[in-house]
Amino acid sequence: MAGANAWMLDVGDGKRVAIGQRELIQIIDGTDSFTVPLAPPHMREVIFWQKRAVPVMQLPICVGGEACEGNILALVAYLDSDGKTAGLGAIHLAAPPVRVYVDDGQAASLDDENPAWRDLAISCFEQGGKTVPVLHLSRIFSALH
Repeated sequence: MAGANAWMLDVGDGKRVAIGQRELIQIIDGTDSFTVPLAPPHMREVIFWQKRAVPVMQLPICVGGEACEGNILALVAYLDSDGKTAGLGAIHLAAPPVRVYVDDGQAASLDDENPAWRDLAISCFEQGGKTVPVLHLSRIFSALH
């Protein structure tokens, strides 16, 4: 049975998601973010990291929930839609990430989740009796460029 390490992210409002082990770059203090006027509610902030503007996502808002109140940001990396260029994004967290091991036996269907997750997740697994969407970071963030 195949398995992989991942990061479990508590994005607030009772929602947990996962990303690949190598997609998490750094944990950042979210108090240094800046509001972007007229931006969509789920992507209303940016941070500056190594002289780059990085969009900050509020995942719960995308699925009909309340914004995360935490000041922890997960800086994540992904491949842009061209598959060659690395992109950066940040996700608001309610708690620090937790490393987990996921195997094929935990696979679950996204059909049981909120339909909005289908646009945000690439797959889903079960852990502790709850389903956990695995984020499709390039789909989420590369649409911004």
